[in-house]
Amino acid sequence: MSKERILSTADARRADVLAAATQAFGRTGYWGTNTTEIARDAGISQAYLYRLFANKEELFVAVIGEIHNLFRDEIDRILAETPREDALQALLSPSSTERTGSSDAGKVLLHASAASNVEPIGVAVRQCYSDQADYLSSRGLNDEEIRSYFAWSQYANALRSAGIGADVEGGALQRLLPH
Repeated sequence: MSKERILSTADARRADVLAAATQAFGRTGYWGTNTTEIARDAGISQAYLYRLFANKEELFVAVIGEIHNLFRDEIDRILAETPREDALQALLSPSSTERTGSSDAGKVLLHASAASNVEPIGVAVRQCYSDQADYLSSRGLNDEEIRSYFAWSQYANALRSAGIGADVEGGALQRLLPH
């Protein structure tokens, strides 16, 4: 029986690379990740990766853009299901912060903030937060609610990235979890 070769489009390969890069950058950050491992994880050559993205910075910025879109889609979904007066609480609920993207996506944002001294990354991080704030405002949240959203979601992200989740048992770590 012969194996039929399945060809994929550049868009499909790009999506594979972005998924592999999100996992890799989530694990080891911008500084600790190399494009060789991303290409391997995506099932392509490093040369092909560089046909899709000019360099690691461009790839990292593209990952930030994908995460931004993922979070916006989740915000849309939550706000569509929630009355305005309950919007902030719904966005900050433990089930919402657990659902909003993968844990890799949250870790990438932590790493992105740490790598913001690389200017294309810094620009992308600032744009991501600015766009989110503007979008939340356009959906009816006031400035205080937007600041609360960012503070609590960053806090939840930091806890999740440290492996502190709903499954932690008792003690001081249990008190850290938002309820």
